Amino acid sequence: MNPLRQAYFGPSPDLIAHGSQVYSAITFDPAAPGAIFTADDRPRWRFEPNPKRSAWSVRNIFKKPDFVVFDPDAHEVLRVRRKRRVPPQFEMVQDNRPVGEIALRSVFRNTYAITLAGGSTWLFRMPLFTVTFHGESQDGRQVWVRVGPRKTRWNILLDASLDHLHLLAALAFIHREWWCYS
Repeated sequence: MNPLRQAYFGPSPDLIAHGSQVYSAITFDPAAPGAIFTADDRPRWRFEPNPKRSAWSVRNIFKKPDFVVFDPDAHEVLRVRRKRRVPPQFEMVQDNRPVGEIALRSVFRNTYAITLAGGSTWLFRMPLFTVTFHGESQDGRQVWVRVGPRKTRWNILLDASLDHLHLLAALAFIHREWWCYS
């Protein structure tokens, strides 16, 4: 099937039947913290900026807060920090070693490249004026996002083999960037 046609029509029936469903939810607090939940509403990871301050603070111009992911026991498991301002590029760090990068690829803030330590590279597109987003790896694996019921919640569908911290943390980071700065 033509990949553009598939992107237009949505995820495959196999992915819908056997995929893993999670969601990213952001609170209405000015610092915009949030969490990643399983489909049955159990929290898997929590995220927040460090230092905690409003997403619209003028201090962010000089030093953007890190995006920190915590496990349910409040232990830090991953940190996303700014690597370069122009073009925007962020480094994912776990236990003081890089595990991936996230880079903005569009002036419209709607296309991101995600590179994970295992060599997996993803292109995640958020077309303007839509509520369904699509990401695809260089080997053809897919992740789908549907916004709703509010902009603060992303419902994520991905292959069960992809359901791990690094990819989901990258998607939660993109969700927070999209919520705070779009």
